[in-house]
Order: sequence, then structure tokens, then C-alpha cells
Amino acid sequence: MNPFTPLNRGLLIAGLGISLAGFGGEQAAEASIRNRMRGTVSVMGKPVADASVTLWTTRGGQKPEQVKTVRSKKDGSFAVSVKPKDGTVHYLIASGGTVNKSNVDRLTMLTVLDETVNGTVAINERTTVGSVWPNAQQLKGDQLIGSKNALAIGSGHVRHLVNQSTGQFGTTLLNGFNLLSSETAARINVLSDLLALCGDATKERDCTQLFQLTGSTNSLDAMTNIAKSPWKNTGKLYKLFDKNYPLNNSKERRTTASLPYLLFQPESFSLSIRFQGGGALALGKLGFDQKGHLWSGANWMPGSQSGVVNSIGGGMTHFDHTATAQSPPITGYNGQGLDGVGWGTGISENYAWVGTFNNKVGVFDLKDGRALGPATIDKEVGQLQGIGTSKNGDVWIADNTSNYMIQFPGGDFTKGKRLSFEGLQAPFGVAVDDQNRIWVSSSFNNKLTVIEGDSPDQYKTVTVALGARGLAIDSKGNAWLSQQSNSPTGALPAGAVMPPGTPNPPQQPKTIMEEFEAGAAFAAVNPNLQTLGNLALISPDLDIIQNGIAGEVAFVPWGVSIDGNDNVWVGNLYGQSLIHICGTDPSKCPEGKTTGDVIHNYQSGVIQVTTDVVVDDAGNLWSANNWFDADVVINKSYNARTSTFPGGQGLVVTYGVAAPVQNPLMGAVRRAL
Repeated sequence: MNPFTPLNRGLLIAGLGISLAGFGGEQAAEASIRNRMRGTVSVMGKPVADASVTLWTTRGGQKPEQVKTVRSKKDGSFAVSVKPKDGTVHYLIASGGTVNKSNVDRLTMLTVLDETVNGTVAINERTTVGSVWPNAQQLKGDQLIGSKNALAIGSGHVRHLVNQSTGQFGTTLLNGFNLLSSETAARINVLSDLLALCGDATKERDCTQLFQLTGSTNSLDAMTNIAKSPWKNTGKLYKLFDKNYPLNNSKERRTTASLPYLLFQPESFSLSIRFQGGGALALGKLGFDQKGHLWSGANWMPGSQSGVVNSIGGGMTHFDHTATAQSPPITGYNGQGLDGVGWGTGISENYAWVGTFNNKVGVFDLKDGRALGPATIDKEVGQLQGIGTSKNGDVWIADNTSNYMIQFPGGDFTKGKRLSFEGLQAPFGVAVDDQNRIWVSSSFNNKLTVIEGDSPDQYKTVTVALGARGLAIDSKGNAWLSQQSNSPTGALPAGAVMPPGTPNPPQQPKTIMEEFEAGAAFAAVNPNLQTLGNLALISPDLDIIQNGIAGEVAFVPWGVSIDGNDNVWVGNLYGQSLIHICGTDPSKCPEGKTTGDVIHNYQSGVIQVTTDVVVDDAGNLWSANNWFDADVVINKSYNARTSTFPGGQGLVVTYGVAAPVQNPLMGAVRRAL
């Protein structure tokens, strides 16, 4: 065959062209892979002319770099070229400019792009709010700096709040699970309208007041500071909004404000979004893997009429770093004969683990959710709850109904060992410290068991105030324990009564669902009860430092997590909230707060009866909706309208309020790098 036929000659020339471009024609090569992006800068629908628009690029652990700076035209338009690259996040900052020919030097706005960089982009007050909240903990002025996971998580969540191409709300916020169930959309609009004060030359004093209330010098920093402490000066910020966007007395509408807006002062300016799918119904414990993906076992199966009396159990759910479901709908991952997962989800180096209601340990490959188990255990076990992973890879699981612990040395799911420890009564929560001690709570007595992981025959027992659920270890080795019920003396909260025919104190039930049924029955006969339980702080030396923590807001506290500042987060079950508590380093707490003080109690319509809250690598909170309609959880009779209502709907992400950590949790908490 002639090597210089027209076809081969063309291929040769093309090959030479690529080679030459790679060697000496760098600009031509870059042009072929760059995306031309056209955008607009606006505020309250008005173009911002002559704004300085800078394209930035940032990668995990590196300082951001300015790619190019351009000026917006009279109509606010601009154009830049973006070079997509795996692991790289691009963002745009618009500073200054003119609105209606007046200077707005203190106006700074932001749009963070995800990996789906396309041909159009908007920079306005709403894209700023939507970009800031998921990235708040990584923003230092105009610098977006964080780990690879943090940047991927933060940039990947912007689209849920705002559409970066149009500057309008994101599709996730607009779905019925969010728009109709929370204040998030209205809060975004109020925040956007506050930012817009700095884009109106006639509102200079009000822009200054915004900066004074937020300790900032430009509108981007103002939003970042609100996002990190959304409870701070909430009343004064709302009054500033009310003053500048007053109600029209004749129409009873704020004619200049963005729709919808808040009619009432919010408790905070936190933003929460609910995510569903992948079989996520009545989630228990949450856990992140090395990629920032979330895993959680489901109590019940979506679409079923399951509750604590009649149950069709769920499987394992898996969401990626953007909270997009990866597991199959309805059933989740399974393939191991699992029938419902309680508070037993854990992550090791290679596997996701669940402990089930039908006496099995499920094991899944972190790469693809492939079923690998069920795990092999040397003796029979009961129904299972909490899971903890040591730094050395050991996995420990609480056998809740048979009062054992199960150890998997080195995380080998074929070599499970059942171990006995005096004092365990319904072991529930499991946490591991950096001394490889395994801390185990018991929910049916007031004992905390601390096991020497390297020598399991050695352990100690600590007497605490009440039966307990979740616990977590901070970076100094202190344990934070959620205490809630089952007083050894049978003492009840003031005004509370036991359900008819129930002994006090109650006996340990034979199944987990019987225990939950008893708890629901107790709540049903005490409808006026508003608080129950508290937290305890225990030193590494096993001394009780403080008791009764958060008792003023705790209502059956459940899961506990520690953030990168050693501050404490609690999933407040019946309180349907997330409690933020000052940890053992008050210098990392708001002024005036000290160890054990409640910083804020976060609530939202999308946060249901919650069993857990965990912190991701970007500093966002993910919480588990365990029950939805508690009145029908005890579903002994049929009601066509509510028969599928007991299970909590999906999970919730509350943005930017926690100090980032390094996941997965193996041993004590690790601050983000």
C-alpha cells in the first residue's frame, strides 16, 4: 500500500499539526480546548457597566490563580475563555463598576462554576448568595482555597441553589420538596436584596450599615460572614431589609423586593436543601468516604407503609459529593438479604458497612456499591446499631438487642468476633479515639463502656446520668455523649407520664422496633413535652467534666459530630433541629460563649425528625430525616392518606456553618488541611 495516498497524507499532516501545536503552537492548542463564555453583570436587573470581571482558577490545596481580567460593557456584558480541567474549579468575581452611571465601588459579586462549564454565565446578587453559602468556609476574600474534596463539594452544590447561567433559582430549590417546605428561597432573596444595597449609589448609608453589621468592607465579604454565622445580627439585618423594601400600605406588598420575600424575621439566614432518591427513607447514621460521598442505611423502603409496628426494611443509600443519588431508587443497594438498617452505618478504608434489623452485617464496595457480604461472624448476634472505625482499620459494631460488641480486626469482614462486656445493655453508639479506645454507649442503662482496642479484654465503665445514644470524640480526646432517657431511678421530666401499662423504668425490649414503638408511645401521651435529655462532656481520663449540656433545647438528642474547630453538632430527634454547641476551645466560639453553651439551634421545614448530623470536607452539615409524621409511625391501623408517611424523607444539607473536617472518620475528628 502506498503510504502517501491522499487519505494517509491527510492523517500525517493532521498528526504533524497536533505535534507542532503541542510543541510550539501552544496558543492554537489552548484555543481548541477553551470554552468561550459570555456573561452579564447585573444587580436588581440593572446592568453593571465597567465592572472589573476576573476569572480565577483553583485546585485542591493550592493558591488560586487569576486567569484574566476584563471590563463589562455598558449593558453589563463580558466574555472570557475557560479551560476546563479535571480537579479545577473556576469562579468569576465582579468588582465595582457603574449602575445608572453612578459608581458602585463597594459592590463585589461572585459566581462559582462547577465542572459543567457552558457558554453563558450570570454574575448578580443571587449567584453571589448561591455561590457563597456552599463555599463559605473556603472563601477568604476573593480567594477560594480548600482541599480537593472541599472544592468539589462546594462548587458542586451551587447549582442546587442558583442557576449560574441565568442567575435565577436552581432546579433543586424549585422542586416541591424544597420550595414549598422551607424559607430557603425567601431567605436567598432577602440576602440578595441586602447585597443589592451596595449596587445603588442612593443607598450608600445602608450599604455601610450592612458592612458594620457583618464586619466587612465589600458586599462579597458581607455575604461570606453572614453565611458562616447566619444567626448573628439577624434581627438588625432583617430591619435593614424592611427599611429599604417597605410594605406598600395600599397593596400590602414590598413592591421593590424580590419575590418571594420573608414576611417575618427569620431565626437565622442559614440555607438548607433537601435531597431525595436512591432508596433514602428513614435514614439512620450518616458517613462520608474518602471522596466526600455520603452513605447511609435506610430503616424502611420508600413507597411502603412501613413504621415501627409493620416494616419493610430498606438497604444502603449512596449519594455523591453533590448529593446526587448513586444507589438504585426504592431498594437502595442490597444483594445481601438485608431487611432494614438502624443507626448502623460506618466507613472503613475500602468498604461501607451497615448493621441491620435482621441480624446481619452488610458490606459494600465504596467504588460501585457492589455487595460483598454479608459479613462472617463467629457466633450468633442480634439486631445491630452503631459502627465505629479505628485508625488501624478495625471495625466495631454494637449488637443492640443481645448486648454484645462485634470486632472485625483490620476491617476484614470475613473474621468477625463477638465479644462480651459487663455493663452493656442495649449498646448503641460507637466512637473510637486516637488511643484506639472504643467508646460505647448503652441506651438501657446509664453506663458508658470504654474498651482498649489493642487488648479488648481490658475495659472500664463510666456511670453517666441517663441512657445514651450517639457520641463523638474531639481532637483532644474528649467524648461528647447524647443522653436522653431510661433513668435508672425511673425519674420522668416534670409533668410527664408513662403510657398505660408500661413499667417504669421500662425493660429492655427484644427488638429495636419495639424500643422505637415504646418511644413513640411515650411521645404520644406527652404531647406538651418540649425538652427531654441533654449532653455530657467526658474527659480522656474518663472524668465527667460537665453534665446537662443543652438541656434547654435538647428534645431526645441523638447523633453527635465534631467539626474542625472542635465545636459540637447534635441531631435533635423530636426537636427536629441541629444543635450547635461550643466545644472545649472557647476561642473558636462566638464572643461570650464558653464550653457547653448552645451557639444556635438550626431549624427548617425540610429538617424532619432527625437522627444524625455530620460535617463534610467543605464545612456543610448533612442531616438524616428519620421520621416524617410521628403520629403515624405506630401504624396499627390503615389510613389511605397517611399510610406511607412515617419515614423521614431523604437528607438535608445546611450550608457553610461548620468548620471543615477530613473524612472519613477513622478515630477522632481531624481538622481540614
